[in-house]
Amino acid sequence: MKTYKEKIKQYGDNISVLEEEIDLKLQMEYLKESANVKKVLDAVQVLKDKNKLFDDGMSLSDKRILLSKLASVNEVEAFRTLELYKQKPDKSLMEWSVLAYQESKMLLESSLLDKPPLFISTGLGGKGTKLRYFIVIKSIKGKYFSDFQTQVILKEIEYSFKKEEAELEDIRFFGYFATLTVLIPLSVGLKTLLADVVQTCNEMGGFVDKRMLITNSRKLTLNQIKKAIESSGNV
Repeated sequence: MKTYKEKIKQYGDNISVLEEEIDLKLQMEYLKESANVKKVLDAVQVLKDKNKLFDDGMSLSDKRILLSKLASVNEVEAFRTLELYKQKPDKSLMEWSVLAYQESKMLLESSLLDKPPLFISTGLGGKGTKLRYFIVIKSIKGKYFSDFQTQVILKEIEYSFKKEEAELEDIRFFGYFATLTVLIPLSVGLKTLLADVVQTCNEMGGFVDKRMLITNSRKLTLNQIKKAIESSGNV
């Protein structure tokens, strides 16, 4: 079985990342709906009904089903309809329309290319060939980061990320922990990158805990972070 890095290398530039932040529960709902509509799909009728997406009289639940149906039709006409709707969707169907558009795009690309593209989706999305992560780094024994330690962390992250073409979108300090929202290239080992950052910071005094919280499914609230840290026995 190929490793993660080997699989990424195999596909090269033929990789598509869902860029939008969409809750994983909704993504699973979409996949279930998509599988259901494919069982009884009438492509001709779906294309005849495509303009109903823009009909204010059509219920949102029916539009939701129609979006999934259009995404399952391997025709440019269906893709263009989804593309147009995604530009100005019904508010409650915004994320659903993104998923339908992405599925339609992948379906067309798969039929046009010799090798189907690799599609990667997470709750936090990404950009290009980079995935977005939410990370919490914490101090040792719950001690508040000093101004000097904060600057060390910032400078080391900036230096290490630049080398790997990673992007720091946001960083915030909350006393004894900091939250980061970052974009990491698929080819980069995230844990190794962060471990190097921590090691270098700790050469300046040993103040960053090697243990950290990492997720690409959702951003955690401050209460969730504090509970997780407390349960780890770190404070």
